Amino acid sequence: MADVAVTPTALAINVASADILDADGTAIADTADTFSITAGGQAGQHLLLKFFDDGTGCDVVIKAGDRPPSQRAGLGDLTITMAASDCKYIVIETGRFLQNDGTIRVTATDAGLECKAFTLPDQ
Repeated sequence: MADVAVTPTALAINVASADILDADGTAIADTADTFSITAGGQAGQHLLLKFFDDGTGCDVVIKAGDRPPSQRAGLGDLTITMAASDCKYIVIETGRFLQNDGTIRVTATDAGLECKAFTLPDQ
């Protein structure tokens, strides 16, 4: 089992991002791998996650956080079902999924899934 690091791209209000392709995320090579998304240890932040499936479909599991620092870990894991060649975006609250090492952990039932993360600006 290997950790696959994903560093979020910061988005800004009223500023266009660089070109972002659906299929340019970081991929896992094995179903035993885990995405480790840097969240900076901030429980009040929101992240936009993008998942792109390689053509076979799978379940993506965003793992519940641990206490501390995750105040909403009791809500449990979040599972997203991906169809073949699917691309899905989801905004998550770090307060539910933050691990004590400052990361968000994501697993998948299929190798080849890609993940990209974005930090959302405060309003």
